[in-house]
Amino acid sequence: MTHIGLTPGAFDPNTAETDLAFPLAEYQHRIEKLREQGAENQIDLLWITTPDAVCWMHGFLASWYKANAPMRYPQCYGTALHVESGRFVHFDNPSELAVMTVTSISTDNRWLPDRDAAPNIEFIMRELGALGWLGGTVGMEFWSYVPNRAISTMFEGAFLSRGCKIVDSSAAVRRARRVKSALEIECIERATAICDIGHRTISDKLEPGMTELELFGEVTSAMMTAGGEFPALIPIFNSSPVIDGTMQITGHSMARRKPIQKGHMLTTDLCGVYNRYHGNVLRGYYIGDDPPAKAVTQYEKAAGVFEVIKSDVKAGMTVREVNTRLRRYYEDVGIWNEKEGWALGYELGLSFPPDWVGDFYFHLGDDRWLDRVFEENMVTNFESLFSTALIDMLVYGQDGTRVLSDIPLELLVVPC
Repeated sequence: MTHIGLTPGAFDPNTAETDLAFPLAEYQHRIEKLREQGAENQIDLLWITTPDAVCWMHGFLASWYKANAPMRYPQCYGTALHVESGRFVHFDNPSELAVMTVTSISTDNRWLPDRDAAPNIEFIMRELGALGWLGGTVGMEFWSYVPNRAISTMFEGAFLSRGCKIVDSSAAVRRARRVKSALEIECIERATAICDIGHRTISDKLEPGMTELELFGEVTSAMMTAGGEFPALIPIFNSSPVIDGTMQITGHSMARRKPIQKGHMLTTDLCGVYNRYHGNVLRGYYIGDDPPAKAVTQYEKAAGVFEVIKSDVKAGMTVREVNTRLRRYYEDVGIWNEKEGWALGYELGLSFPPDWVGDFYFHLGDDRWLDRVFEENMVTNFESLFSTALIDMLVYGQDGTRVLSDIPLELLVVPC
């Protein structure tokens, strides 16, 4: 053992109160979905390492995953799910005993004996081998950022040396998470309501001369006072001048020390978060009493697509069908422009840094991946961005699609 100090202090798990985000039955249902995906893909052992997927499976969540940590302190954690039996084991640093006890349903947790990668991976292989779980097909999440390439390669070599076949299980694990349960949708609804509180705070607190950071602080405080959590991405939050009645696009800009000025527009791409579930709402604000008529009209046209979504888009439709219908709307109102602007959506749900963008993604300019199907209780956002700042949350149903935010879909005006 190269370092004996693997725990920061004393912790008695028998005295800790659990704080599970969901009932046990919800997690058991998720494990069954993972087993179904594993069996369908002829995988015997799922080695799950994406923090989002581990949390979704059994609840464990932490503030640090060592994704870019020192090379002498590599990340070797993960959850091994035996597909046939449904039994799973979580491996982690013993410093995580406390948070595992409080947040996870996992009862078989095995603690790494070292700080270095090689002895920890050898320990994991011995434990899995003793359970009889090695020798078949192992699914590793090649698209996970944890562990990094160096450690992932070491794990792959260790599995191969034990006679395992390695496949990429990223799609299978993500597929299991795509359709949301009723409890997950409740979290997303609550997250979106928290996001709406952030937007209403802008209308209440914004004054010319405030810096973007000052206002962003007010927004963040209001959302967290309402029970929100840190989002998995740093939100876009920036102001820009208006030229010829058109908002200037500033890309993925964070809040800065720049004062917000009268006559500018403020772009605010917020995510409310509840139990790590995200609700994404983007709106644009004009600071002043007389917003440019051109911008108001452009927003009205870009926002009209959400009425089409509510009335015409349903679970069971293909991406091709949805793209065709929505493009026809944009063409009819005269704002479809493939060079400037876009219309797209992506899956949202349970997320950790560094990304809240989920796996299912569609773009109205796509010419591939068009046969994918919108399933009942899938959740995505939809971005209608044509020199406009409009994003809202969609829940797909058999009878139509719900738009979740209560913030008006228009250019919002903050008089001053």
